[in-house]
Amino acid sequence: MVLARLARVAERALLRVELTLPQYRMLSVLTAGNPSTASRVAWMLSVKPATVTAVMDGLVAGGYVRREPDPTDRRKVTHEVTDAGRHLLATANDAIRGQLAGLASFLDEEQAELAMAALTLWHQALVSARQAEWAAREGAQRGECR
Repeated sequence: MVLARLARVAERALLRVELTLPQYRMLSVLTAGNPSTASRVAWMLSVKPATVTAVMDGLVAGGYVRREPDPTDRRKVTHEVTDAGRHLLATANDAIRGQLAGLASFLDEEQAELAMAALTLWHQALVSARQAEWAAREGAQRGECR
């Protein structure tokens, strides 16, 4: 319940910068692992590659993401966030922080700091866990043992 309500708060903030939640999630993942293939983005977001392609097309058309040939495998394409995409993501993050600060105003100062710190820690844990899973998956595909 809390997570769904926080997601709606984020969506409202994103509307102000004309960004959808799927676009925001994709820009966030791409920025963390820039450049990245569509299959890696799909895996990181737990969505189908076709979903990535549809959202990515809009980001490419808007000039927020650039498609480039993969330097290690010419059959693949990588996606890289442009300066405009980084600026849009920063603006979106500011909008979300503003919405969260408005909510935090209903807490005392210490509680507000703890709430924001907890969100940051959860984010770090989620990203690290997903990246470790990807590395293990890639290692298994190459036949590496851990």
